[in-house]
Amino acid sequence: MADAIALERLGHAYEGRAVLQDLSVQVPCGRFFVIIGPNGSGKTTLLKLMAHLLPLQKGHLTVMGRAVGRFGARQLARTIAYVPQSVPATFAFTVFQVVMMGRAPHLGMLGIEGAKDLDLGRQAMQLAGVADLAERRLDQLSGGERQRVFIARAICQQPAIMLLDEPTAALDPAHQVRVMDLMERLKTEQGITVVMVSHDLNLAAMYADLVLLLHKGHTAGLGPPGKVLDYAILEEVYGCPLVVDKSPLGDYPRVHLVPGRYMRTP
Repeated sequence: MADAIALERLGHAYEGRAVLQDLSVQVPCGRFFVIIGPNGSGKTTLLKLMAHLLPLQKGHLTVMGRAVGRFGARQLARTIAYVPQSVPATFAFTVFQVVMMGRAPHLGMLGIEGAKDLDLGRQAMQLAGVADLAERRLDQLSGGERQRVFIARAICQQPAIMLLDEPTAALDPAHQVRVMDLMERLKTEQGITVVMVSHDLNLAAMYADLVLLLHKGHTAGLGPPGKVLDYAILEEVYGCPLVVDKSPLGDYPRVHLVPGRYMRTP
C-alpha cells in the first residue's frame, strides 16, 4: 500500500528565507503522526504543504501514491481534511451549518444535503462534543469550542487523511484528552491517517505512532516516541534543560521542563 503522504526533498521559503530544506518524510496509512519542534521550525508550513494550501516550490509531494498536483479540488477535499491552528469567529453561521460545510465535496451539482449527509453531520458533532451547540452561532463560542466545531467539520468531510494544526492548544486538559482520544478512535475504527502539529511533547509521547521532530526546517528526529523524545536530542533542539523519564501510565517517555530556579548555582 502507498504511503498516505510522501515528501521528497521538499523545500519552501518566504521572501527568500528558507523555512523547510531538503525534507523527505513518509507518513504511512492509518498512523497517528505528530509533528513537533520549536517555534519557527516549519511545522505549520509543512502541514499547509501537505494540505496543498501552499504551492510546491521545490521537491515532490504525493498523496495516497499520487502527485498532489494531479488532484482536482473536490477530489482532494474528499481525501484530506485540514483543521487550522486558529479559526475565525466572524462567521454568521450556526455550528450545524459550519459542520455541514464538510459535506460540500460529496454533494451533487445543486449542493443539497440528503438525509445521510444530515445524519453524518449530527454524528460528527456528537463525536466532537459540540452537539449541544448546534444552533449557536460561531461568534458566540469560545476559542476552544470553535476549535472543536472545526474538528467536527473535518470529521463530517469523511477524509482518508486528517491534518490538524495544534488542535488542543486552546483546550482545557479534559478536552485535550477527549480530542486526542477521538483522533486515536478515528485512526483505529475508521482507518483515518491523522497528522497533527503539536507543541505538547507529552501528548505526542502518549498518542503518536510516529513523531517527526523539526529543527530549522530539517529533520532532527523521526520514529516512535521512545526513539525521538530523547533528552539529548530535545535539549539540543529546544535549547533548554529537560528531564525525560518513563511514564507511569505506559511504555512511553515523559518529558519535564526544568525550571530556572533549579539551575541556579549558590
